Amino acid sequence: MAIEKFAETLLEKLRFITQAETVIGEPIQAGESTVVPVSRVSVGFGLGGHAGKGELTASGGGASVEPVAFLVIKGDDVRVMPITKDSSLVSKVMDIVPDVVNKFSGKKSGEV
Repeated sequence: MAIEKFAETLLEKLRFITQAETVIGEPIQAGESTVVPVSRVSVGFGLGGHAGKGELTASGGGASVEPVAFLVIKGDDVRVMPITKDSSLVSKVMDIVPDVVNKFSGKKSGEV
């Protein structure tokens, strides 16, 4: 494959990975609140080639998606709840809206 075509294909795939829906996640309805996850997307890659007697093409890269915050919307109140390095994702969600956890576990708010 020619290096130009290879680069074009790679960039198209990267465009898909870094779309807005990856950064701002799908809203989750939890009782009266809506929780929207916010992530940081990092992408890096390298590409090289040689067109000569033997055509060579090489590439390498990586991507990461890291949750960084939640938007919590309840009525007219909107809060940004950052996720810090010392807090776990699950405990942060439980602190923000216990109904989210109950929704996934099948329990109603207040049940044990």
